[in-house]
Amino acid sequence: MNLNLNESPTQEMLSLRPDVVATGLDAGAVLLDLDTKYFYALNASGWALVQLFEAAASFDEARAFALACGAPDGDGVDLFLSRLYDYGLFETAADDAVAATPTLEIDSNFEWLAPTVERQAEPLQQVIVSAFDPSIPLAE
Repeated sequence: MNLNLNESPTQEMLSLRPDVVATGLDAGAVLLDLDTKYFYALNASGWALVQLFEAAASFDEARAFALACGAPDGDGVDLFLSRLYDYGLFETAADDAVAATPTLEIDSNFEWLAPTVERQAEPLQQVIVSAFDPSIPLAE
């Protein structure tokens, strides 16, 4: 899936796929795509944007939210969202999710940084080794 920013789903309501699990951290969050087994590390600004898509949001709403958080216009939001879209983490939102779109409150101490996402190099099943793998020497 390759997203052309000129043809981005700016008004289409999208949500995180149900098999994408998010865990918030002090400095952002980690997403695990249970389908592909890839991990994605997000900074705090990226996590704030992704939370909008836990129910449903559009790219336009995400841009407006970023501006309300203090993001300079075009501060990497489109690139960040298009990368998540290209990774296949979004799906078209169900009608009931659109009706329940939450409003996120901005912490007064929140400092906006350009949102980032880093995908791990290999899927989880290639990173984890089995204790029963005959190619791994046994401890003596």
